Amino acid sequence: MKKMQKGFSLVELLVVVAIIGVLAGVGIVGYSSYTDSAKKRVSLANYNSVKRFIETELTLLNNNIQTTSGAINVFATNCAGSTAAYNSTTVAHKKIQLFLNGAVCYFDTAGYGNVFKNPFSPAGVSQVVYNQVVVAATTPIKGSINIAYLLAADVTAGRSGITAASITDGTSASVDHTAVDDQTKGWFIIEYYTADGVRGTAGEEKGKMFELK
Repeated sequence: MKKMQKGFSLVELLVVVAIIGVLAGVGIVGYSSYTDSAKKRVSLANYNSVKRFIETELTLLNNNIQTTSGAINVFATNCAGSTAAYNSTTVAHKKIQLFLNGAVCYFDTAGYGNVFKNPFSPAGVSQVVYNQVVVAATTPIKGSINIAYLLAADVTAGRSGITAASITDGTSASVDHTAVDDQTKGWFIIEYYTADGVRGTAGEEKGKMFELK
């Protein structure tokens, strides 16, 4: 007489499927949390690298240790065209606009230095951006490192957590970059965006002021 083989019941199969579903759900949540944490670590590491890079360049240029930057090239509006090095002794090259654009282009995806792509951007856009402002709480996008002009009103408002009594340059009462003579030097800020249109204000995410003399 042939012995019948017993299989799994429908209830048993449903229990197994349910257990697999729970484990998969937990795994997906854990993986998502891990990837977000990794992206944040990378983006903040890039932020610190940008600040150190700018600090080094300004130390050399502001103290006349060197007059021509070995890293920053001159770009007026984009990251294509000019390959001339930033020269702090040439009047035309002393404009803060050229210095900031050149610094941004150094890290741009179409630039010539260390390419920093935004870990939070599916399109892989450049993480370092030039003089952007918050527009409808959507830009700059999360993870962006914004190198921007710093106005007196920004300091008063404590933009990105910065605090300072004054940002006058000693020769002019205005540092708002509205006149040509005020564009040859002045203060600027490097800031990090913790979310779309949201500036970091504390800890590693706090903004930092710099002066081009």
